[in-house]
Amino acid sequence: MDHPKEDVKHETDNITDDEPITVPGYDPNIESTRTESRKAILKADLYLLPFIVLCFCFLQFDRTNISNALTSTFAADLHINNSHINLAQTLFTVGFVITELPFNMISRYIGTERFLPVTMFLWGIATWSQIFVRNASGLYAIRFFIGALEGGYIPSFALYISKFYTHRELALRYAIFWASNSFAGILGGPLAIGLLSLNGRGGLKGWQWLFLIEGSLTCFLGVVMYFYLPHSAATPKHIFGKSYTIFTPREASILTTRVIKDDPTKGLRYGKPVLLAHILETFADWRLYGHLVAAFLSMVMISPMNTYAPSIIKSLGFTSLQANGLNSVGSACALVFSVSLAFSSDKLRERGVHIAVGYLWGAAGLLWLALAANGVDKWILYGGVVWTQMGMGSAQAINAAWLTAKMEDHKRPVALAAYVMSIQLANFPGNQLFRTQDAPRYRHGLIIAASCAIAAAVVILVWKVLYRLFDGKDQGVRVLSSVEVGNSRTEGSDKA
Repeated sequence: MDHPKEDVKHETDNITDDEPITVPGYDPNIESTRTESRKAILKADLYLLPFIVLCFCFLQFDRTNISNALTSTFAADLHINNSHINLAQTLFTVGFVITELPFNMISRYIGTERFLPVTMFLWGIATWSQIFVRNASGLYAIRFFIGALEGGYIPSFALYISKFYTHRELALRYAIFWASNSFAGILGGPLAIGLLSLNGRGGLKGWQWLFLIEGSLTCFLGVVMYFYLPHSAATPKHIFGKSYTIFTPREASILTTRVIKDDPTKGLRYGKPVLLAHILETFADWRLYGHLVAAFLSMVMISPMNTYAPSIIKSLGFTSLQANGLNSVGSACALVFSVSLAFSSDKLRERGVHIAVGYLWGAAGLLWLALAANGVDKWILYGGVVWTQMGMGSAQAINAAWLTAKMEDHKRPVALAAYVMSIQLANFPGNQLFRTQDAPRYRHGLIIAASCAIAAAVVILVWKVLYRLFDGKDQGVRVLSSVEVGNSRTEGSDKA
């Protein structure tokens, strides 16, 4: 298709550089068959993604296990109520947001595979240290430090994943990555049942066993991560004087080359730090803000539902153990829904409508739970919980993939950090939605959260229109390489 002259100049300015691309494994002359490419991608899918998902699961365990603890004697033992829990969760978010951007910049510079294992080991220590908490003040302090140590984890891993996949393959992989929330929800309930049942063993309460075991496993996984994750597809890992690599030299070259050809800015920025000028340039980019606002509004529901869903289910007439078990069902449904939505988005090469569908699905569940008549069967109300959990966060991976495609590589670390920060900032109003006086249904908070999710869908659809009008008819950074080399074709380009 034809490009206006001024657009071509702007786009080529973004990607041209006098320096050659010197990324390990990059070979512009390599020719690979479709079978070879699929085999290399499958290897990344099988060797890297499952382990990354496992690591993310433990992040989710450690940030949400307080909800499982609340179904035991945790609140009574610490003499706290919903207001104290809400403040503790707010302080967790403050810590998370404060370190999000600087930790992501550090991780980008020294390597995700080197930096994140250290922070994971440290927050694992902080997690099991919660067994020593005796009052609200101690809870506030420890939740703040856990949040601070987890900052940068999500955008850093998102950038790490993008080393191995092209933009049009990212939505599904990001969905699998973000589906760790669902995996954690599926596993967290049964795990909590087992750990809480240890109440009284070794002189520890059930909630203390919960924090101790999950925190210790997090520390162990941090150590394993340090030795397992490769620096890149083509860079061997050196352990105790020996080196190993997951990919063969040809597989590494295929993966690296196809990613850089898809987005040349990744090659031009390889090994270079994020500068202050890049931060300012990113926040001056109008494209960023639709994604941030939509993410913020859609995620207001997350924190209160993660914290109180087991308690809401319990209030319907189920036991504590049943509530923790039933809470896993929504997570299993969310896993299927979010991955299916992302698969459809990649397959159809469409982003905006898919994101809006995810947001509206969650809003429908919130309204179902809030507006159901008093005295309705408990299983009908439980259905509203499950429907809400299916929609919560179901479109965030697609939104992140869309944002990634729209940002040049020097803006990408900042943009992804800002994106995750916007999600975390939603916890501030979210943590205040469910008040003790509104228990057990929390109708007022549910309606507010639903309204925010609907507004998020409107914002993302408006941004879809703006991209079509003012930003290359939905094309992302990946298409810029075609402009530079004089290729007028737009085949394979991402739609919005």
